[in-house]
Amino acid sequence: MEKIVLKENEELISGRIIKTLKENKTQGWGLFMVETIEKEKIVIYMSKNIPKIYEDYDFVITKSNRGANNTYILNNYFKVQKKIDKEMELLQYLKKTPKVGFAAIDKINKKYTFKGFYKSIKENEIFNEDFADFLNQQQKENILVVYKENEEKILNLISDTEEIDNDLFFFELNKLQNLYLKLLEFHGKDVNFKTFYKSNNPYKLYLENQFPLKEIDIFALALGWSESSFERLEAYLNVLMIKLEDNNSTYIDKNEIISLLQNELNFAVTEPILNDFLDNLVKQGKLIAIDNLICRKEMYIKEEFISSTLLKISKRKIVTLEKIDENEISYLSDNQREAYYSFLNSNISIITGGPGTGKSNLIKHIYNTLKKEGYVYNEDFIVLAPTGRAAANISFKNGFTSRTIHSFLNIANDEEKINQSPKEYDNFKILIIDEFSMVNINVFYLLLSMCRKIKKIVLLGDVDQLPAIGPGNLLTDLINSNKFRTMYLKQNFRSESSEIIEYINFINCIGDFENESHNEQLVNFIKDEYKINDLNFKLSEFKNTIYTKFCDFYGNSLKQKNIEMYIFNDFLKDISTLFEEKVKIYGVENVVILCPIYKGSYGIDKINKIIQNKFNREGKEIFSYKIFDNEFIFKENDKVIQLVNKHEKNVSNGDIGFIERIEKDNTSKEKELIVVRFETNGKKRYVSYTKDEFKTEVKLAYAITIHKFQGSEINCAIFVVHPDHSRMLTRKLVYTAASRAIKKLVIFTKYENIYSKIFLKEFLNNKKIITNLLWMLKE
Repeated sequence: MEKIVLKENEELISGRIIKTLKENKTQGWGLFMVETIEKEKIVIYMSKNIPKIYEDYDFVITKSNRGANNTYILNNYFKVQKKIDKEMELLQYLKKTPKVGFAAIDKINKKYTFKGFYKSIKENEIFNEDFADFLNQQQKENILVVYKENEEKILNLISDTEEIDNDLFFFELNKLQNLYLKLLEFHGKDVNFKTFYKSNNPYKLYLENQFPLKEIDIFALALGWSESSFERLEAYLNVLMIKLEDNNSTYIDKNEIISLLQNELNFAVTEPILNDFLDNLVKQGKLIAIDNLICRKEMYIKEEFISSTLLKISKRKIVTLEKIDENEISYLSDNQREAYYSFLNSNISIITGGPGTGKSNLIKHIYNTLKKEGYVYNEDFIVLAPTGRAAANISFKNGFTSRTIHSFLNIANDEEKINQSPKEYDNFKILIIDEFSMVNINVFYLLLSMCRKIKKIVLLGDVDQLPAIGPGNLLTDLINSNKFRTMYLKQNFRSESSEIIEYINFINCIGDFENESHNEQLVNFIKDEYKINDLNFKLSEFKNTIYTKFCDFYGNSLKQKNIEMYIFNDFLKDISTLFEEKVKIYGVENVVILCPIYKGSYGIDKINKIIQNKFNREGKEIFSYKIFDNEFIFKENDKVIQLVNKHEKNVSNGDIGFIERIEKDNTSKEKELIVVRFETNGKKRYVSYTKDEFKTEVKLAYAITIHKFQGSEINCAIFVVHPDHSRMLTRKLVYTAASRAIKKLVIFTKYENIYSKIFLKEFLNNKKIITNLLWMLKE
């Protein structure tokens, strides 16, 4: 057995954890009271691999620079292993040997001892005439079979060393105690993990069973697997591709993949090796390659399934429905009526339009039509949305309960496996999905694969909004395929937001030199501003001179009653003042700050902290924690947002609430629960969190990201447009942020000419989203 080698400043102590002082199981750390074998009590900070309480260990520790004198940091630990009774262990192998009874075992023990007996077998003496002559030939053959099946373990038991569970010690040396426990659960006790995974691909544990890749990688490299092994590269490629797919494209540039893989692997693998590796995966059919672009086969299959499923549904005999009474739909606009009839007479219909164009109203008429036709809600048909906020908006406007796609499938995230059988969804014949631009390929694939009997689908959304976080650009691709009837809603029915609608239409036109209406406005600007009447030039030639001035002129001319531009001098001071001012008019529940990033001097975390200090200064502090040097404080009445789906608590990703109180947990007097009040459609619900849950599931929400607020609307939206965020400000992000406001949109920025300095530049540099779905549908 290898010895424990201590580094400089490390100490080795023996003892056991006797008390948990503070712990966050979600983040994997804690403060623990340890009693040494000398009965001294010390406090040790432990993270990631945390040993069990009340069990004996050798702890490798270093003195902490913080805290009291007897506070330490755990570097590693080793289980103090009890000496194995080798004779008893060897007895078990004889007991499970066929036709070898207790009488024979007793004779073996008395004449040889079990250790001596197996040593003789090791020396090939078992079939000698004078060896164990009380055993017959069949018994000896059976004993040899069991010996061969368990040779490595028996040899360890008969060796003269005191080596005890060398397998475990290997994992301890590499700080992989958690992985050892997972492997025990996965394989059981009969597998020698070191021996097995020296010849079997350990990276399959990640690829097929979702074991943490970092742990598997440390394990594999310690076993001797090469840094450039095909198996290792395949695992890291999978992680990288899934991460890149979050940016929507399912095809990724090969050069980008190689560059990022090299960085991920700390440049331990050369570019030629990675290039050959990718080519090899293409030959094996695990990757799809077109020109210099690469797609995962798994993603290709999902897109192919979506394409074929939708085309099959659309080509089947049309499920026609009778319209509801004319009186109920007489007030609809021409576009809305066309969209309604499209639903009646098409198996797949798409309805797209901006905010205030009546999409939610159409959902109500679709719902009423299906009810009239005898379809039962939540059995035959269902109205779904990608987020809790979007589902709540449908429910509030239409008087029936909409559900999120995740809750409908009973999954918390896109990667989770569905436990139900597809048969449980066989009753569903019609799907209506709102805010479809926010649905990614993974989620839609899961939905269609479970709902196998669907005959009619209605997809509603705003094609100009941000696409989903995750692979695909579904709404755009489905519309551009021209395979499904698509209706465009253009008329705005919100009189209080007509200026905002004009503004977001302008955002969509910036840099679009093929838009006739936009070009007409530009021509009029040139005539008025430059007194030029003979326009014998291409407008695109002026985009770097005259056009930039036009963008700033026209954008700033839209500042009226509903649109305001706030030019800041002191970012944090001014934004907190602005927020407080708008809260006095609209109320804190009806004002939000939208910002594209969390970190940095002009990010959400800083904004939330400064606003909390000013707006909720008197709130009672109930909880705080630190991540590195950043402290996060929460007070009663703070506005907060839920970050993950928790269907069992009836709360969804994106739900916004207010901290109500902190209270004792009825199940444990030592624990406290943080209670958050959420309100939907005028109905209040209270959700309790342990402190560990709160840390990872809840954030302050005076300011939030545009992605988190997509699918929601609010009376007053303050949109942060800072030069430091320029690369994030794509056309769809700006459009989505501005279109969240119902009554007041405030552009909070450093200078007035954001349209030429930021928007125009970024809008023209937009990266194209490349997927399989569009060409698959068109084939």
